[in-house]
Amino acid sequence: MKKTELVMTNVLDNMDDYEQLGVVIVLDNRCKATHVSELCPLQTTDEPTYHLKELKQITGRFCSKTIRHLMEHNDVKYICPDYTVRSNLNVATATIGSKYANNSHGLTGNGITVSVIDTGIFPHYDLTYPSNRIVGFQDFINSRTAPYDDNGHGTHVAGAIAGNGSASGGNYSGVAPDANVVGVKVLDSQGNGLLSNVIAGINWSIENRSRLGIRIINLSLGATPTTSYVNDPLAIACEKAWRAGIVVVAAAGNSGPLGTIDTPGYDPIILTVGATNDRNTFNIQDDTPGEYTSSKPTVDGFIKPDIAVPGTNITSLLSPNSTIAFQHPQNRVGPHYFTLTGTSMATGMVSGIVALLLQASPPYTPDTVKVRLMESSKFLTPQFTGYSLVTSLFNMTRNYH
Repeated sequence: MKKTELVMTNVLDNMDDYEQLGVVIVLDNRCKATHVSELCPLQTTDEPTYHLKELKQITGRFCSKTIRHLMEHNDVKYICPDYTVRSNLNVATATIGSKYANNSHGLTGNGITVSVIDTGIFPHYDLTYPSNRIVGFQDFINSRTAPYDDNGHGTHVAGAIAGNGSASGGNYSGVAPDANVVGVKVLDSQGNGLLSNVIAGINWSIENRSRLGIRIINLSLGATPTTSYVNDPLAIACEKAWRAGIVVVAAAGNSGPLGTIDTPGYDPIILTVGATNDRNTFNIQDDTPGEYTSSKPTVDGFIKPDIAVPGTNITSLLSPNSTIAFQHPQNRVGPHYFTLTGTSMATGMVSGIVALLLQASPPYTPDTVKVRLMESSKFLTPQFTGYSLVTSLFNMTRNYH
């Protein structure tokens, strides 16, 4: 038996031959198949969903008999259940120095596009005025074509990345206020979604990276790992995007205790973000690690997250009539903004920092970006990950040119 079969075997042992299960199938990189029917005979009830060419993965609902056939095929590396992924929400740009980069260096993220794979993006004034910077939208939940966000999480994250503060006189601007964003909706109105939709969103972002100028993927979401990152389809998808030249920024998670890093943040290659509490002051001397932040080690024994920025009580864009707007009316800040806490918010801020860095140094590869961010970070405590400060980053970066 292949070592990758154990989890699926345990699941299939409790199923009838023709009972269906949603799965993600990871193919060998040399495999030429574009459909499950080329690998084994399909039952009439089987429902292939996506062939993700960039990722060498296929998703769909198949009966246990078909899945068992696929597990024996030499071109199939791994099969896992289509697990649930959630937004990393746990109900400051001046602190990290992004205002300094905006004003002193003229770095605003101009020309850089961030793919926000989340609950969608509401066309907020801070993203559409004076020009519309939502340059693309893809909906894997309801197949709608116009940007929207029925949950509100993705809009808040997009604002932390690229809101320009137009509705607040510049008071609540994001880290990269001239960057473009693409909304890729993979989570529903409750902030939950399937693995298959998330990896479809990553695949779509890779396919459209040249057309839309996508240099960054923001993943303010995650799930509890069930296997090593080597086999996890979401981690594998993120590595494919990374090697395609896209910086993948992922949340560590909000589970607090040691050894709780989510997938895909537990992948050692991509950039994983933890959160701090800036205590609503500009001075970092009173900042502390966010008590909710998932922390080292990963299930594979790696040290994560890689860096941290403020994620506590972050005020950003409100998606009106969204789930979180109704659930937490006390978090509203005027008619256009909303305050949330979590590694999701910190992840958005780091995607904004990456946009500034790529504007300053367009040739930088994802590996170089990660190294520069980690090299320029400041440790709050010996036990906690490096605290990313934009001023230190650009002072250091000048030495490399």
